[in-house]
Amino acid sequence: MLKKSPLSIFILAFALLQTFTLHADDKRPMNQVNFQIDVDQEVENDQINATLSINENNKNPARLADEINQAMSWAMKIAKKADGVKVKSGSYQTYPVYDKKRITSWRGRQDLQLEASEVSQLSELVGTLQERLQVQSMRFSVSRQRQREVQEKLTEKALSAFKDRAQLIAKSLDSRGYDIETISVQTSGQQHMPRMRMESMSYDAQAKSAPAMEAGTSKVQVIVSGAIKLRR
Repeated sequence: MLKKSPLSIFILAFALLQTFTLHADDKRPMNQVNFQIDVDQEVENDQINATLSINENNKNPARLADEINQAMSWAMKIAKKADGVKVKSGSYQTYPVYDKKRITSWRGRQDLQLEASEVSQLSELVGTLQERLQVQSMRFSVSRQRQREVQEKLTEKALSAFKDRAQLIAKSLDSRGYDIETISVQTSGQQHMPRMRMESMSYDAQAKSAPAMEAGTSKVQVIVSGAIKLRR
C-alpha cells in the first residue's frame, strides 16, 4: 500500500472542504424574492430662503466694524417688521487686504438670512433691503410640515404597491402565497431646489427693483424595499 505524501493529503482535504462548501451553498433558500418599489410626487415649493450680505472696505478696522454693524442693524429693524418672515443674522467675517505684503485696508462681510412662505412678501422685503445689502442667493424648497404630509401619503401608497407586487410575483410563480421576510421604508433626503444667484450683478443693478421669483416644484420620494418568501 502506497503512503500518501503530506501534499496529497492537503489537496484531498482542500477538495473535500470545497465540496462541503458547495453543498452548503446549495441549501440557500430558492423561494426568496427581493424587490423594490419607488413612488414619488412633484410638490409645489412653499418655502423660500434668501441670503443677503453687507460688504464694506475701510482702512480702519474699527470704522469697518461700525459701518457693517450700522447697516445690519438697519436691515434687521426693517426685516423684523415684515409679517411672516423669519430673520436671522448670519456669519461675520473680516480680513486684511495686502499690497506687497503690507496691509492696506480691511474688508468685512456679514450675512442676513430670511425665510418665508409667501414669495411676494419676501420679494418686496428683499427689494427694500437691496438699498444697502446685496443678494447672495435665493432658494426654494418644500417646508418640513408639507414634506411630512406628502411622505405619509406616499408611504401608504408604496406599501400598498409592495403588497400588490408580492401577490403578483407569488401568482406568476404558482406559489400558494407569500410571507414578508424583510422590509424597509426610505424617504428622499435630497430635494430639487431651484436657486437664483445674483453675485455677478452690480449693486446698482440689484437696487433698481425687487428680484423676479418663481417657486417651482421639488420631488418627494418614498422607497420601499424588502424580501418575500414564497409558500410551496
